[in-house]
Amino acid sequence: MTISELGSLGEVIGALGLIVTLVFLAMEMRLKRQSEDNRDLEQVQIRVQELNLAVATSPSLCAVMAKWNKLTGGHFQPLPVDVTESKILESFTEEERAALVFYFYGNAINMEMILAKFDRGTIPGSTLSHHHTALRESTRYLTVLGNLTMPRRLGERYSAGLEGLN
Repeated sequence: MTISELGSLGEVIGALGLIVTLVFLAMEMRLKRQSEDNRDLEQVQIRVQELNLAVATSPSLCAVMAKWNKLTGGHFQPLPVDVTESKILESFTEEERAALVFYFYGNAINMEMILAKFDRGTIPGSTLSHHHTALRESTRYLTVLGNLTMPRRLGERYSAGLEGLN
């Protein structure tokens, strides 16, 4: 084998090495992006857990949430037809309504973060569809609670047709 043949063989081996390196780097970048996407969703879930822990450790807020769950059939369940803003005014004191608004607005902000991450492409559509009920019901809950402040993305996607709940 001559020097020029060895040089050609070296070029072929080098080209194959370059291709293997590029494939490896592409796989690493994909895994890193998936890890970042999962971390984004994990951060939102941690915030939800912290909010729910705050409810569990606050006797007064826990009592308000128990009253809410009894009225609605459970946490983030579809809102019963008879639960309107006037029914909420009859059933809850002003302080209880304020606690519910703060709690559900906190959840709505978390849902807004999920939608923002979806818009950026860091959360797949399958994950968003998993959270669809909670997203829709967060919007409905804030509507019957008389909350005029709705996170933008949540309101744009889920508030259509909710005017009759008041």
